[in-house]
Amino acid sequence: MNSGSLNRTENNYNLKKWAIEHIWPVERTYDEFSSPGGFTIFTDGEGCRITDITGKKYLDYWAGIMVSSVGYGRKEIADAAYEQLIKLHFAPTHDPTIPKIKLAKKLADITPGSLSKVFFAGGGTESIETALKIAWKYQRLAGFINRHKVIGGYTYHGSTFGAMSTGWRAPQFSWKDFPPLLPGMVHVASPYCSICDFGLKYPDCNILCARQVERVIQKEEPDTVAAFIDVPIPSAAFIPPVEYWQIIRSICDKYGILLILDCIQSGFGRFGKLFACEHYNIVPDIMVVGKALAGGYLPISAAIVKKEIAQKFEGGTEEKLSHSYTFEGHPVNCAAALANLEIIERENLVENSRAMGQYLFEQLQTLNKYEIISEIRGGLGLNCQVELVKDKKTKQRFNPEENTKVKSLLKKKLMEVGLYGPFWTPVLIVPPLIITKSEIDEIVSGFDRAIAEIEKEILD
Repeated sequence: MNSGSLNRTENNYNLKKWAIEHIWPVERTYDEFSSPGGFTIFTDGEGCRITDITGKKYLDYWAGIMVSSVGYGRKEIADAAYEQLIKLHFAPTHDPTIPKIKLAKKLADITPGSLSKVFFAGGGTESIETALKIAWKYQRLAGFINRHKVIGGYTYHGSTFGAMSTGWRAPQFSWKDFPPLLPGMVHVASPYCSICDFGLKYPDCNILCARQVERVIQKEEPDTVAAFIDVPIPSAAFIPPVEYWQIIRSICDKYGILLILDCIQSGFGRFGKLFACEHYNIVPDIMVVGKALAGGYLPISAAIVKKEIAQKFEGGTEEKLSHSYTFEGHPVNCAAALANLEIIERENLVENSRAMGQYLFEQLQTLNKYEIISEIRGGLGLNCQVELVKDKKTKQRFNPEENTKVKSLLKKKLMEVGLYGPFWTPVLIVPPLIITKSEIDEIVSGFDRAIAEIEKEILD
């Protein structure tokens, strides 16, 4: 072993030791975090690939966490951020800066309908909180002082108190540890056709999941409901029928309820449209975006509000929105976001998402030959899922103990073949929007090799 590799090994050992001692593990137990292979230290990235501290490269089929849409190592984004850092790294008292103004104008231009007033934040969860406050204050300004309830589907919106109260109790987060959640949060069945809460089949169901919302509003009393919140398309597994959102939009209009769409994951091309709600020809009253807004180069999100909603806040002290974040509209983050959006447009990445998403979905069908593959989902943008099961015929899922083993095998085998992303089933495959056919072939080939070995271990 040469001295260079020895130093790298020592450095890796020390960094891992310090991480275990000093970093609070995210979404892992301490045992998981401190176990061999519990985490990986990444040092570099270029295009769709990331490199760990040992020098091994992986093709990232997760786009970070659905963040790195334009890929890694985009110098022009770094240059835009650097130039703004040198000019003005922060503005006092939230006064507008040139990047903040330009980004707000850009978002107003590219979002549908009259969405045109922008409140920036640091991450998607913060912008969900912002949207809730806007909805509550708007209803008060409109004369509905009792409108405090929020209706939402079985969807994850974030980890802050308001966000986690509005959404369904996602299994990876233990909401029971944080009682009580915000009052007035009402949950309804989401349009998950493959696991319909009502045991019905589309289209014979008459979109009952949408029509139930009106009954819930009537039960809760319309003058107590401020907003309805959900994501336009939850995932490749759950793509709502086209009628669903049109019905929800009409119900919200009928009762004067604001429609908040969480486009944090589905914005900026992920589902083959710039924004997923464009598949349904509807415009929300408030759209929340984040993640890919700056491509992960810097943290930034936004709540974008319809002009006619925002106008209610014009006036004096009584009308203002008493709400702010220290780093709201940070000039450097806004500069990075502008450069990122320019790349998405110039390189036609929304169209690439549509075309490559279809190609990825078609190529993944080859994995159906395996006994542990239940279903391949996708075809709408770069968003696919591969579900592993215990029994292909009955679609019986693994029990918790077996699932832990499958998760460990997925991580081990996929990393061995040079792939990195989520290592649970169903496996989410959402690569950067810059992905090419040859890189998709590499993803599918890697999954083929890994699943062949996993199946052999499980069935043996």
